[in-house]
Amino acid sequence: MTAPSSPERRDDPLPVSGGVSASPQDEPFPGVTRTSHQSAEATVASYAFAPGAEFPLHHHREEQITVICEGEVEFLVDGEAHRLGAGETFVVAPHVEHGLRAGAAGARFLAVVVPRRERTDAYTIA
Repeated sequence: MTAPSSPERRDDPLPVSGGVSASPQDEPFPGVTRTSHQSAEATVASYAFAPGAEFPLHHHREEQITVICEGEVEFLVDGEAHRLGAGETFVVAPHVEHGLRAGAAGARFLAVVVPRRERTDAYTIA
């Protein structure tokens, strides 16, 4: 499956507004830019990945709903690779190991984490 490319692709995370507080933008790994937004019940993390950038295998206590907005990714979940493109969603259960690599054009996506995280780095690298 090939996701349509967007000539308007930006290298910054997507904006989120309306009843959330945002943390400063950070770069948790090379080529990965993140802004986390907190509501009373959830964390919404907006990511921009440079081409080929990776978020390493990790796990956390929360459920994660990943929504691909632009580009294509390889999402490794519990040892199984999934190729996802713009408009696709994947739900990762709590405590399941997962990691992500952006395709050749990079990617932008949202990760909705429930319940909300206390810290942006509240995960364990495998």
